[in-house]
Amino acid sequence: MYKCVTIFCAFFICSSFALLISKENDIKVIVDVIQSFNKPSDVISNLCWTNTTKKKLTISLTQANKPRSIKFVSALHDNDLVYPEKIIFLIDVSCKKAKEFLNEAASRKYYGRPHRWFIINRPANEVRVPLEIDNMHMLPDSEVYVIQLINNSYSINLIYKIKPNREWIIENYGNWSIENGLTISRHANEALVLRRRDLARASIVTSMVISDNSSFADLEVLQYKQIDPVTKSGYHQLTPLYEFMNASREFILTDQWGYRKNGTWHGMVGHLADGTAEIAGAVLFITKERMPLVEYMSHPMATSVKFLFREPPLSYQNNLYLLPFQASVWYCIASFVMVLIVAMYISAYWEAKKVADEKHIGDDTAVLVPTISDVTVFVMCAISQQGSTVELKGMLGRFMILIIFLVFLFLYTAYSASIVVLLQSSSNQIRTLTDLLHSKLELGVEDTPYNRYWFMNEKEPIRRAIYEKKIAPTGSKPKFFGLTEGILQLQKKPFALNCNLGVAYKVMERYFYEHEKCGLQEISYLQNDNPWQAVRKGSPYREIFKIGLLRNAEFGLNDRTNRIMFSKKPVCSVRGGSFVSVSLVDCYPILLLLLYGMILGVVLLLVEIFHHRKILNTRPCGGDNSQRLLVDTTPRSELSDK
Repeated sequence: MYKCVTIFCAFFICSSFALLISKENDIKVIVDVIQSFNKPSDVISNLCWTNTTKKKLTISLTQANKPRSIKFVSALHDNDLVYPEKIIFLIDVSCKKAKEFLNEAASRKYYGRPHRWFIINRPANEVRVPLEIDNMHMLPDSEVYVIQLINNSYSINLIYKIKPNREWIIENYGNWSIENGLTISRHANEALVLRRRDLARASIVTSMVISDNSSFADLEVLQYKQIDPVTKSGYHQLTPLYEFMNASREFILTDQWGYRKNGTWHGMVGHLADGTAEIAGAVLFITKERMPLVEYMSHPMATSVKFLFREPPLSYQNNLYLLPFQASVWYCIASFVMVLIVAMYISAYWEAKKVADEKHIGDDTAVLVPTISDVTVFVMCAISQQGSTVELKGMLGRFMILIIFLVFLFLYTAYSASIVVLLQSSSNQIRTLTDLLHSKLELGVEDTPYNRYWFMNEKEPIRRAIYEKKIAPTGSKPKFFGLTEGILQLQKKPFALNCNLGVAYKVMERYFYEHEKCGLQEISYLQNDNPWQAVRKGSPYREIFKIGLLRNAEFGLNDRTNRIMFSKKPVCSVRGGSFVSVSLVDCYPILLLLLYGMILGVVLLLVEIFHHRKILNTRPCGGDNSQRLLVDTTPRSELSDK
């Protein structure tokens, strides 16, 4: 009996001592590995160790070269994850509640980035994945370290799966022994994303927008580049990404980019939101509603969606007949005309008085009568270079007439030359959506799903007014056109088309003459018109996608695709090389002036008739008709004497 008790006590003491040594080694391994990260770390641990062992672990972490904090918990709490990129979860699978803790972490999706995990596995003769996590999904974005005692050294390995239905992949991070400490493998010095970019031909689902059934067969051939150009461009830009990842493609086709209807997302964004697809096959616009569902990675396309139009003739924005002179010149001319009228009136009055004093009798019907109306008509004749049937006979009057006609001859010549130039000029005053709304340009929109959605659902006042007044006015068919049809209208008349600029310029190269490529202007309708490549929110391949897409941009692969699919804005090389006919719009102010003049003339005629009849009705009956006749036929020279 005494021997049995002695043997049991000796076995218990040896086991306790071995366990204590083992825990001390576990602590050293944990501290050394955390120190090797060279970045801030906060440890959240779920351990069933004794308080003494926990205290030793805490002291070891706080007394290290780069101190770390540690917190012991029995369950997960959100307030512990204030800075998730610093968190390291530490757990021992030999503890009873370890399985429950791991399952809770899986339900909260804590195995993905940016969280890190240290799992202490049971000692074994070879590297094994703990049974407690064998059915869990730790995908390429996870960073799970398994520490396992094998013989007399510790093996530190990272484990993950390419896809949930694939086998575990084990990466050796390093080894730890009492003699050598921590030895990090050379392979571990490479970035985690680059180590895991090889997906072993696993299929990655891509959601692709197809508006024409023939586009899918034309993805490689690119025979019809103007049909679904964004999708075809995305297909060729993602091809190097799949080669970089060593992955195979799987497509899901849809006819919409993705919008929320009745609280449910449809189209490509809907596929990304519900996890059906990992990456978008076509670029997307950034919107506030999409931010919680997708992540925007890069901007691979050099094109955007804007209103495209040619600078309209200057008469569409201005009155050409006021532009030849500045406002100050017009004021000077008006002042000069008023001075001339006064001077001419004084001169005419002086000559009339001189003739009366000399009692000159003769035919004076060609002499300017000193009345304001006659003098004004005379000056207007001089301004319009039409001449007059009356004149001044004196030396002063003739000199004034010479000066008047000479001055207005030069003004008339300068004005006419300016008008000729302005008739051939174009306007550059349309710079904003407000200018576009109030311009005389007709507006149209390329018929694509995203254009129809954005124009029909826009709430901003100016943009809404453009749609309701210019695109889809009440009682008319909305002006959505095919790209080629819209570009041809842009060629023939003052017209603005909201379209994909890169594809529009490519169509222009086919139909436009060189001089028609001049004066092209762009105005953005969408508040963010630059599309971005998007992936599913929380995708385990996010970092691999990011590195691959940036690599495509750095290597010029995106530029190559853009040059094939799209064209840049044409260079204007022969501006003014064509003849432009004068249109009714150019003559509109003159026709309006003629109309107002005719109306005014008719009104004055009616006033004169009314006034004449009123005089006849108020004149007393009887009287000497011969005397009335004599007065009416008195020469004009005698009227001034009387």
